Amino acid sequence: MESNHIPNIEKLSEINYLIDSENFISENNHIDFTNYNKNSIILFEYTTTDFNKQINYLNTNNIKHTILSDYLDLQFIIINI
Repeated sequence: MESNHIPNIEKLSEINYLIDSENFISENNHIDFTNYNKNSIILFEYTTTDFNKQINYLNTNNIKHTILSDYLDLQFIIINI
């Protein structure tokens, strides 16, 4: 992902980083976070204004991402940097 995408992603969602998400990781032991770089970006469904629009943006711009669900069954996106 190129850095020029960050402002556009940020318009729709709060940007979080995997390295700063220790509590989230510990609460979701059903997910193997070792598959992702510690600098990966996490976009949470509940802090995104339009989750589907965010997914469309990522798909349209060929930004590799993974959509997962947390222990509360809320979706989130990991963008591996």
